[in-house]
Amino acid sequence: MSGEPVYLRALEAGDLEQVNKWHNDRSLYATLLSPFRHVSKAGTEEWLANKQKLFSEINLAICCTDNSQHIGNIYLRDIDLTARHGELHILIGESDQRNKGYGQSAVRQLIAHAFRDLGLHRLYLYVIEGNDAATRAYEKCGFLTEGVLRAHTFKDGRFLNVIVMGLCANEAHQSR
Repeated sequence: MSGEPVYLRALEAGDLEQVNKWHNDRSLYATLLSPFRHVSKAGTEEWLANKQKLFSEINLAICCTDNSQHIGNIYLRDIDLTARHGELHILIGESDQRNKGYGQSAVRQLIAHAFRDLGLHRLYLYVIEGNDAATRAYEKCGFLTEGVLRAHTFKDGRFLNVIVMGLCANEAHQSR
């Protein structure tokens, strides 16, 4: 998509050091559903090798258009080609690159790829209730709140609700 501040590309072996740094950033995991745990470089290497073999997911690097800096990752997971849906995950790993619209740009590009190129009909995602910046960003990309999973994740010694958001292909075309 021309004019976007970021572009997407396949994750590569050269991204391992950066990805491992993000996997070990406790502050980043405060906004993610997954619990924080320390990950070795070998563990990250194995993770990437395993991900590259899967046809049920797409794992991409988010890079700044102006300097090609790898600032985050975006994933399409649990792709079901029969039901034609998939789960979106994103992280902007570089803290100084957050809140600049890069995540929204990456999400818009992944939406276009999922619906146009992969023929999916629906995308969905989960966001921790109270992460208002992420919720607003997803809404700007066309996602609608579909429900709440009560006490679904455990962070900092307490259970938190998780919002389920979704977007269907016909809605994505309407929001453009």
